[in-house]
Amino acid sequence: MRGYTLLETVVYVSILAVIIVLALGSILSIYQAYGKVKVERKLTGNADVALERMVREIRAATTTDAGVSVFGSSPGTLKIGNVKFSLSANTLRVEEGQGSPAPLTASDVKINSLIFYRATTSESEIIKIEMALETGSGLFKKGRNFYGSAVLRGAY
Repeated sequence: MRGYTLLETVVYVSILAVIIVLALGSILSIYQAYGKVKVERKLTGNADVALERMVREIRAATTTDAGVSVFGSSPGTLKIGNVKFSLSANTLRVEEGQGSPAPLTASDVKINSLIFYRATTSESEIIKIEMALETGSGLFKKGRNFYGSAVLRGAY
């Protein structure tokens, strides 16, 4: 007699099912890792661009406009020279001169908090920045706080 017995068929199907389950588990694990890394890169990339631009402008400035700037609370506003940073609809915007505000962060990155702090001495002035960003959705939703600071050029 040739052929497979019922017991052999059940064993082969069981082994095949175990292999498929392990393969699907690995594929899902890789997908989740990819999604988390993608969200993390979007979050840190947007924060890096925004903080770098603000720090660069602060370092190049000689004074802050304390009448327009909002320090110590969210949403903060910072006006240095002819550049103004503000939060609008959870997006960080920069306004240069009399131009219209341009976004510094992507539309799918939400800024939950933006706070500027100003500390002055007789010889220097420093601006500290605190930002809370969030992006992604569902399983891949992530939020993080970012910090930066700079001394104004004419202040030391």
